[in-house]
Amino acid sequence: MKRLVYLFAIILAAGSGVHGCDDGWEDIEGSCFKFDISMSLPWDDARVFCQSNGGDLAKVIDGNTHRGIWLYIQTYGLSGSFWLGASDVAAEGDWIWAKDETRVSKGTPYWALRSTVLGYQQEPSGGAKENCLALDEDRKYFFNDDACDLGHHPICMK
Repeated sequence: MKRLVYLFAIILAAGSGVHGCDDGWEDIEGSCFKFDISMSLPWDDARVFCQSNGGDLAKVIDGNTHRGIWLYIQTYGLSGSFWLGASDVAAEGDWIWAKDETRVSKGTPYWALRSTVLGYQQEPSGGAKENCLALDEDRKYFFNDDACDLGHHPICMK
């Protein structure tokens, strides 16, 4: 009987995914992420989707996590831009992760560059019209401030 219970425990543990991630969630740098390319949603709706799946829009903890997400997108040939869980809606220019209300790191290696008449400048640059954080396909999946009502794929994290 003990062997049967032990075997059942092993099967149950294996079914929860690599490193404890549930089915449909991917372990990237020790956190569980869900990429859903079947839908493109405005930022608020993407956040509700993630919350209904037991997580929230993703927080990029560090450069290794950012690189891991980029590698996943490249490895599986995903396309389109993706919402991350930060915005500056509360105070323009003060980017906050919704998951834990901490500040988003500014500058390199996260934020994209944009070309201007005066040369290259670092994002964010959208002012009050672009208040939600996206991994922008056109910017090689670096951070970009985008209009919250645009449709992007959600990346959820738990």
